[in-house]
Amino acid sequence: MFKKLILILLISNCSLIYGQYEWTSGVIILKNGETKEGLIQIPMTVASLISFGKSRVEFKKDEDHKIQLFDKSQVDKIYFDAYDAYDANHGHYEYVPIKKNKFRLFKLIVNGKVKLYTRTIVVATDITNHSGYVIRTEYEEEKEYYILRDGESSLTPLISHYSFLEFKEKTINYFSDCKDIVEYLRNDMYEEKDVFELVNDYNLICE
Repeated sequence: MFKKLILILLISNCSLIYGQYEWTSGVIILKNGETKEGLIQIPMTVASLISFGKSRVEFKKDEDHKIQLFDKSQVDKIYFDAYDAYDANHGHYEYVPIKKNKFRLFKLIVNGKVKLYTRTIVVATDITNHSGYVIRTEYEEEKEYYILRDGESSLTPLISHYSFLEFKEKTINYFSDCKDIVEYLRNDMYEEKDVFELVNDYNLICE
């Protein structure tokens, strides 16, 4: 009975976080070439909670239309402003592999030899009383950044809730093929706030 109650609470928490996303106007470009313009809602990853269901996109033409679901087998790109679909510099969301046979939606913000992706996750923290009982759960959003080099099968985390290595150590290891970038990193010319510049510089400087 206790295990069943915990399961129900976890599902309720996941539903609460998902429901906090507002419907946003945008465009879904499907792999079959079809374009759907309307209201879009994408799921957010909730760290520290059990993951239920698939990473599917919700779409409806307007408030009065029925919701349609799309997954990685159907979606090519998602733009959250109709005009962005005609300007690649604004970035777009797409399904990217985080491990073998597991894809999630990320926003592509740097496109080059090394691609830079970002997403927002929710981190759940249990607040306990003096007796150690959980009295409430607090949620905080975190911005994550991942990279993907041509030919790689899954993303590498640069700034992530799931990564335990320091930013400097991770980046020196990943960009070890470029002496200039490694030297800049060793001299602390790039910090976490410079991740966009770091990836852009690598794509410009390194062969």
